[in-house]
Amino acid sequence: MEYLTRIYMYGGVSVKDVESSKFIKAYAEHLKRGDKFKEPSWVDIVKTGFTKELSPYDRDWYYIRAASILRRLYIRPFTGVGGFKKIYSKKNKIRVKPSHFNKGSGKIPRSILHQFEKIGIVKKTKKGTRKVTSLGRKEMDAIALKIHKETQPNKKEEIDEIDELNEIIEENKETKEEENEEEKEKEKEN
Repeated sequence: MEYLTRIYMYGGVSVKDVESSKFIKAYAEHLKRGDKFKEPSWVDIVKTGFTKELSPYDRDWYYIRAASILRRLYIRPFTGVGGFKKIYSKKNKIRVKPSHFNKGSGKIPRSILHQFEKIGIVKKTKKGTRKVTSLGRKEMDAIALKIHKETQPNKKEEIDEIDELNEIIEENKETKEEENEEEKEKEKEN
């Protein structure tokens, strides 16, 4: 654990220090490569809001939306599904008629947040809003640090340390999952 803290503190880079588009793309790739975050079966046919006519063209739009939601939750904690409906809203302009404000879909952020809760990256508060857990912050900051190091030309050698950090984070997640499974089995026995 000391090694994790040392590299984590040594980097001193958070999600706020990295360009948002680069972080969202990198985290979306991280989610896609992992086996814990899955796309629902309805991803290819769902619209992202009332104002849309078709589903998104990009095949990875669900992972990108998930990374975007997690980044927004990191920057502004205690946001609920209703807040994300407002964030991903749009004006509906229909020819000559005046435009009207319409909220985005609620099922998409709700399903994304539920999956993040199962993984342990996000937790629900007493008021029903969500916030990023310490494990989620460490994972996001590690990816931000990797992006920061790649954009700086002189510090490419430290990327190997960041890869080691990512491996340690994944090992910690696996041990946490095993502990949770053992606790569930003990509860079933009682």
